[in-house]
Amino acid sequence: MKDIISTITMKELEQLTFRALQESFSQVMVQTLLELDQAMAMGRDKKRFHLKDKRTLTFESVFGQVELQRNYYQDRETGKYVYLLDQ
Repeated sequence: MKDIISTITMKELEQLTFRALQESFSQVMVQTLLELDQAMAMGRDKKRFHLKDKRTLTFESVFGQVELQRNYYQDRETGKYVYLLDQ
């Protein structure tokens, strides 16, 4: 155990921990956004918003890059394409 502790500085330990927390946050954020998108898909006005497909969203957060597949809809009233998650 002494050999392991002596090979890493406190600063390096802090950096490793911070990177691990960043990754964890990104995963939690993706899961939360996917759950919100699914809830919106279930509760949407199906006569107005027609599900076309899923498209990739990638963005940089303060904790790193986040990537997920979100639902893409056609608004039958306006003819425009929207992501309800973004609204």
